Amino acid sequence: MNLTIFTPTYNRAHLLPKLFCSLQKQNIRNFEWLIVDDGSTDDTAQTVKGLQHEASFPITYIYQENQGKHIAINTAVKATSNDLFLIIDSDDEMIENSSEKILKILPPFLENQNLAAICFPLYSGNTEMTMTNKKINFDQVILNSIELQNEYGITGEFTYLFKTKILKQYPFPHFAGEKFMKESVIYKIIDRTYKNLYVNQSIVKGEYLEGGLSSNFRKLLENNPKGSALAYLETVNDQRLNFEERKEAFKNYWYFENLSKQHSILKRLLRIKNKDVIFDFILKKLK
Repeated sequence: MNLTIFTPTYNRAHLLPKLFCSLQKQNIRNFEWLIVDDGSTDDTAQTVKGLQHEASFPITYIYQENQGKHIAINTAVKATSNDLFLIIDSDDEMIENSSEKILKILPPFLENQNLAAICFPLYSGNTEMTMTNKKINFDQVILNSIELQNEYGITGEFTYLFKTKILKQYPFPHFAGEKFMKESVIYKIIDRTYKNLYVNQSIVKGEYLEGGLSSNFRKLLENNPKGSALAYLETVNDQRLNFEERKEAFKNYWYFENLSKQHSILKRLLRIKNKDVIFDFILKKLK
């Protein structure tokens, strides 16, 4: 299994041993654990060095100046030569026997050139349920995220096992001075070209945070307005979405463009492909 398990980390040395133990417990361990340290000031480097001595699989450690998770993903994708790329955050853990689950699903996934990722519902250690809005009642389906929502009514958190060559085609943009960008910026672009294999199995256990998008998350978006504007622009330009969804995204796009002050009003409008939201915007301004 030509797999890189990637973990971005920032000042979370105390969490890495727990994730390491979950990887060490896998019955199949022919993978690489690639850790990108995003400028930590704690003892992350020393912790990883200790884990490297204990591990029954290779651990690669890369240090970079603090630039944010999205740039850490770019760094990891560029560094790996493996065909498969799985992101597991430092505060999550891999469920036992998950590497075996992956191995069983791989052959048809690798053969289908139209598939970008295998999507596993993220499992909540708190609620002992998957982090989806409803129970998944299929074994496997090939869809994009919009089709999954329209045909099955399912949204939520998934763990993506990507083909690395696809991620290499779509690196995250970098805006000077900004250290956060929603991962959906790139995932939505990929989702418009490729489909995913959605399965009714979980391989990663995470923590469920009550309340969804919190005020702290909103503040994070406001502190990184250029990346946030781009994220909402991708939604505005997604012709698969209905008008109301795109109109709501347009409000956020315009709000973050106002914060970033990076484009003139004319250029902001020219970046929008779906002109119906522009007409709606102009009509409201004229009233």
